[in-house]
Amino acid sequence: MNDQTGYSRKIEELIKKYRQFFSDPSPGQILATICPYTFQIDYDAFGLPYRRLDSWDFDRQMKEFAETAVKSQLAFMDVTDGLDNDYVPAVSMNFGYGVNSSYFTGAKVIMGDDTSWARPVLTDWENLSNLKTDRNTYWFQKILEGYHYLKDLCGGGSILLSAFCNAGPGDMANAVRGDALFYDMYDEPDYVRLLMDKCADAAIWLEEELNGLIGQINGGAVTANVWFPGNAPYLSEDFNDLCSPELYREFGRVYTQRILDHFGGAYIHHHAKGRHIHGDIASLRQLHMLEISWDPNCPKPVDDLAGLFEIHNDGGKNLPLMIRCRAEDVFEHIDELKRGRVVIMLNVDNLEQGKEVMRLIRKNSII
Repeated sequence: MNDQTGYSRKIEELIKKYRQFFSDPSPGQILATICPYTFQIDYDAFGLPYRRLDSWDFDRQMKEFAETAVKSQLAFMDVTDGLDNDYVPAVSMNFGYGVNSSYFTGAKVIMGDDTSWARPVLTDWENLSNLKTDRNTYWFQKILEGYHYLKDLCGGGSILLSAFCNAGPGDMANAVRGDALFYDMYDEPDYVRLLMDKCADAAIWLEEELNGLIGQINGGAVTANVWFPGNAPYLSEDFNDLCSPELYREFGRVYTQRILDHFGGAYIHHHAKGRHIHGDIASLRQLHMLEISWDPNCPKPVDDLAGLFEIHNDGGKNLPLMIRCRAEDVFEHIDELKRGRVVIMLNVDNLEQGKEVMRLIRKNSII
């Protein structure tokens, strides 16, 4: 697989830092990414007014959609140029969550303000055999088209191409079957296993297609604006957060593991709502990094660092943790953060606050 080439000096330095981070399991390594998701800037000032996702005509405006993604990234980099930051500038195609299953099922996607939905298509288990990967589905072609434009636009080396945010097998199966899947795990377990298998196949298929188009980045990949060695597909385990550990082991983990085995690694995102299955996810072989996000009305993961690090250090592996924090969380928990290997997705109110927090992190991190 060919590498993306011509990186900027800043990106080369970030890759070197992340290569060290992943090669050394020592605790005390703290990195932090301040990104467009965690620090809002005034895009209007750059001639980039906010547009609802459902305002785009993807048959006629795909190139403009890709250009806007790149221009927005450049604007963010311009505003944060003086900020010490472990954020790897990269773009991907984001059409909202409905596309993460419709590229496989062909289901119609309903666009909204800033995300999308697809209605379940598998209303009868007798139609399960009809689910097959197909290059001719509308959204599979649109994903490829979008990445072709991004590849042309990102040739300067200051912005990289990032992995598509793929659904894990459970998330995909939930989108395909709907919430009836929660009952099916008890009533129709054999059908659920067959569906999970098909969903794992679909995730592998899309990732392989995109890997061939995107190429590698200095022997690695950028996912969640972090550089990873080798392959690092983005997988979401949100559906499994609503399952018991026993159900996750039977209907979730085995199929997610198949994806990790195929690519030799992955980045997995899940939520604080699923704290009860965090250990089971962390036990996946070849997992590169596990993110636990915060949720309303749930304990903040940053307040449970001792428990999370105990899980992540099972067997001495010290699996990297990604955790979302506010500035005040870092100030409060910096001594605990030093006990693990962690990437903080850092929310800040302004650049001065960001600089202050990053100075504290650098002072306390061994990397």
